[in-house]
Amino acid sequence: MTTLKIEIDVLEAVKEFYPGLSEDNADLIARQIVHDWDYSEQYNTIVDEIHRTADSYDIELEGKDGPEVESNNIYVLNPPPSRLFP
Repeated sequence: MTTLKIEIDVLEAVKEFYPGLSEDNADLIARQIVHDWDYSEQYNTIVDEIHRTADSYDIELEGKDGPEVESNNIYVLNPPPSRLFP
């Protein structure tokens, strides 16, 4: 199977955005970005793209052991009197 990757060289990105930074400062910033990075948004984007692409090719994903999708349901219980809550 072919390996398909999306990679970003964070140090190079820092240097491209701020070429005036010293090597040490660029390295410090890049290391901190990598250390603190939250990958959940990238995975959410990939899942969204899987669904979009599967739909466009009529590929059925139901029953294929995919991730559980949580719904963000917000309920207001006992709302205060307001025109916002008729």
